[in-house]
Amino acid sequence: MKYFLTICILLASLGSWAQDKLLNVDVGDETPDIILYDIQDRTEPTVELRNLSNEKLVILDFWATWCGACLAAMPKMDSIARERSDEIEVITVTKQDKELVMNFFEKRKQRGDYVHKSPKLFGDTVLNKHFPHRFIPHYVWMKDGKVIALTEEVTRAAVQQALSEGETKLRKKVDTKAIPWNKNEKSLLQHLQNINSLDMSAWKHYSLLTTGFLEKVGPHIGYTQVHMDSLNLIRFTGVHMALARLYRIAYGRARWYITNTAVEIRSESSFFANQGLKGMRVVDWLRDYGVSYESVVSRETDIFVKMASDLKEAFPQFRAYTEKTKDTCLVLEVFKEKPEKPWKVFNDEKPKYISDMDCISVENGTVRGFMTSLETTVFLNSKFPLVDGIGYPDKISVSICGRLGSLAAINEALAPYGLRITKKLAWFDKLIIEDNE
Repeated sequence: MKYFLTICILLASLGSWAQDKLLNVDVGDETPDIILYDIQDRTEPTVELRNLSNEKLVILDFWATWCGACLAAMPKMDSIARERSDEIEVITVTKQDKELVMNFFEKRKQRGDYVHKSPKLFGDTVLNKHFPHRFIPHYVWMKDGKVIALTEEVTRAAVQQALSEGETKLRKKVDTKAIPWNKNEKSLLQHLQNINSLDMSAWKHYSLLTTGFLEKVGPHIGYTQVHMDSLNLIRFTGVHMALARLYRIAYGRARWYITNTAVEIRSESSFFANQGLKGMRVVDWLRDYGVSYESVVSRETDIFVKMASDLKEAFPQFRAYTEKTKDTCLVLEVFKEKPEKPWKVFNDEKPKYISDMDCISVENGTVRGFMTSLETTVFLNSKFPLVDGIGYPDKISVSICGRLGSLAAINEALAPYGLRITKKLAWFDKLIIEDNE
């Protein structure tokens, strides 16, 4: 099912472009005859990979510091390797340099987070060339001098089967090539139609929406918003997105509804059945129910109102609206009118936002911007909506750093500003998505 809004475009290239598998060494091939050097946390920092795979089951664990799924799997990987240390060796592999990763480990230790014990290879280029991939985690299994599996997960049952039978029933992980595409520089319309240059001034106010997986776009997921100042235009481009997320962006103006805590989906449609899916299962679901959407409007036009209108037109079977709701929330509020550190600022400087799990800093920003930073980091997995109990419309500057893993720690960091976050009953705007009966 495909919808084309406002303009009618024949996207002939949608079904005419097939992706090549991103592959070098495949399952069944011999283990590459290479030497790995400078392996951290290994008795012998140098090892011949093929020889090692003839002695043990070797699992290469490709990861990165920004990969939450990789980090979440590390304790299990360590446990499996420790339980069968005479039969298994896990080597974690990252392209990132040693200094960056070691600093990352140090911060995790300070927060009390897990740091894996398995041997570590930093700044890798060799293994990534032999086993190219686009998504991580990516696991390469080797035994008896051969590659026996390429997977996106590791289970104890699969490890036992690999040890006893030299194979695993886990689904083979397949990564594919895609035509390079910079969403900030090139629109979805340009990319799909192979148009390197497009006179955007002649294409004002168009919207394009299509469902399913766009092979030509490949593994791109997410959205970008581009301000084309010289043309007085704004472009929103989102690819391979869940429909619920597009509703959240439209009704939350890309600032509210960052998480699902203030969203209620009352439809049983498969368009909303992506919760809990990971890895290749997400791609399977996207092939039928993913949504790609692009809209170009003048700067005077509210692009989020336009998006909501387009979604209503493209999906008349659903209805989205907001409803005042009272429930348990996390409320950002003032508890001291004359704080040690003033947070209200009065200047014409541009806003600056920096946020991660160690430091959330807002300079010349807004309360809403600060809350968005909190929701995308420390409250990403919260069960309660974050509510603005301050109601201050002008600029603020707040910086909280340190171990921010609990509400108590966050409030301790906020205390000098006379601010706190309290869990209590409060009113908020709940986004409701339901069948339009």
